[in-house]
Amino acid sequence: MKTKDVDQAVAALLAGELPEAQPTDLALAVSRIADSLVAKTAAPTASQVRNALRALNGGRRFDHTKTIGEEWHARRGCDPTIQKHHAQALIELGALDASEALLDEALALAKDSSDVQFNIEQPEYNGLLGRIRKQQYVQSGDVNHLVAATNQYLKQYTAKENFYHGINIVALRTEEERRGLDPRGGETAVGLAARVLELATASYAKDSTNHWALATASEACLALHAGGQGPEWCDKAELWLHRFLNHPETRPFSVESYSRQLREIWHGNPLDNAGCADRLSGIIDRHVRRSERRWSVDPRTIEAIRNDPAVLERNFSGEKTFTVPVLRQMLAICPNVGCVIDATGARMGTGFLMPGAALGFEESLVFVTNAHVISDTWKNSIKPAGAKVTFEIESAAAGSPVVHSVKRVLFTSEPGNIGDVQKTLERLDVTIVSLETLPKDAAGLKPAAEMLVPGPSTKAFVVGHPAAGALQFSLHDSLLLDICDYERLLHYRTPTEPGSSGSPVFNEDWEVVALHHAGSPAAPRLHGQGQYEANEGITLRAICRGIGIA
Repeated sequence: MKTKDVDQAVAALLAGELPEAQPTDLALAVSRIADSLVAKTAAPTASQVRNALRALNGGRRFDHTKTIGEEWHARRGCDPTIQKHHAQALIELGALDASEALLDEALALAKDSSDVQFNIEQPEYNGLLGRIRKQQYVQSGDVNHLVAATNQYLKQYTAKENFYHGINIVALRTEEERRGLDPRGGETAVGLAARVLELATASYAKDSTNHWALATASEACLALHAGGQGPEWCDKAELWLHRFLNHPETRPFSVESYSRQLREIWHGNPLDNAGCADRLSGIIDRHVRRSERRWSVDPRTIEAIRNDPAVLERNFSGEKTFTVPVLRQMLAICPNVGCVIDATGARMGTGFLMPGAALGFEESLVFVTNAHVISDTWKNSIKPAGAKVTFEIESAAAGSPVVHSVKRVLFTSEPGNIGDVQKTLERLDVTIVSLETLPKDAAGLKPAAEMLVPGPSTKAFVVGHPAAGALQFSLHDSLLLDICDYERLLHYRTPTEPGSSGSPVFNEDWEVVALHHAGSPAAPRLHGQGQYEANEGITLRAICRGIGIA
């Protein structure tokens, strides 16, 4: 860490840019901004903090938005735009109740405030409330949440026609009709879909930089197909989807947003081809595998594979860099990978179960994650007393979220800087805990007996919950780049995203070789001079030495 680098990261954020900084430098910059809000003088302005949160959300650094947003709210109260960005981040992290509280507060203040910015942001507040209700429906299946979500979007659409709110009404109303509910307001999903398609295509004709209009047009065509308007509408939905995926402004965040809508509301299964939503989901799935070099799986996908193993052959037999038997191995490890949440329910990182004996502990299974995710001493990490762990596969089987509390910390070592090559057994960025309860289907991940040897074909794979999403597997471009002389750090060109902190790093036999720690577009090389784009893991061997068993 260099003070100059942190200063530059702070300046970039306050100017509305996400710096290409090392993770530790970005975290320190965020902490510095949050700490500066306590000061009476020389503190950043509301405009500068708005810039920072917009940049962080755009880069899917929702955890950092949460840090600054919480400090601003505690010290300065409710700023119309900061509150919006903060609420957006909490929704993405899964902290729905905390987000709703922020939005309710902002809406209450908007009624009497003379601040015009509240009026500008008010439609956004209501749209975000619609998003919360939609997610509550997805999680619970309660039709009351479904109706509430539709009503929330309908309120905004009635006030001013907007294709964003309109397409959400179309999707939710289609779901209502599927559930046997009568349409409210006299307009069916098909009728509204035709109008939303007009709005989206007109918007794109006026402004071709608006990639969201393309996704909306695709979804509107899907709705027309689902409403029985003819098979040609699915072809049109696919055409608009390809335009969306190939638009220069389309980012992974946008792709994931449409993919989530297809999976959660339209019930699309990327491994199936029975309906139009399946077809579109499959196109996105293949696009992500090709362009982002990762594969996302959720409990429904795993269940579909269990019910029909042949879907793996149909969807992956043409892949060159991994095979169907390997994919089956990958799916077997899923019950052991969990997500760490804080007291608000926000997903803040990944972790995994291992046999306690493999790390020198008496417990049958222990949970391993980063110290910058769970720690009593590291700033902005979750305190063990407030940390919870969920396992997506277990929760899906139970039909509701299953949460495990941390029992006690067995070992912890504070974080170090990326590329910090040293012989010391300190600064391993690891926390190992026991849990009060354990998922019944988890046996723990197997540790690798041998260290990886760098070579042109040596792979390192990462499995985690990046950006608070579904489990994601790195598949392509997962080359091992280097290992330091002390076998403490390893670098790999495996695609990861924010939220992958604490993920297990595997060899090609799907045995754990390291704990994912950080990534940087400018990581110091482990040998020689210069920098390169790399992700970094702390080897399991170094962690065992730190514990004192190797």
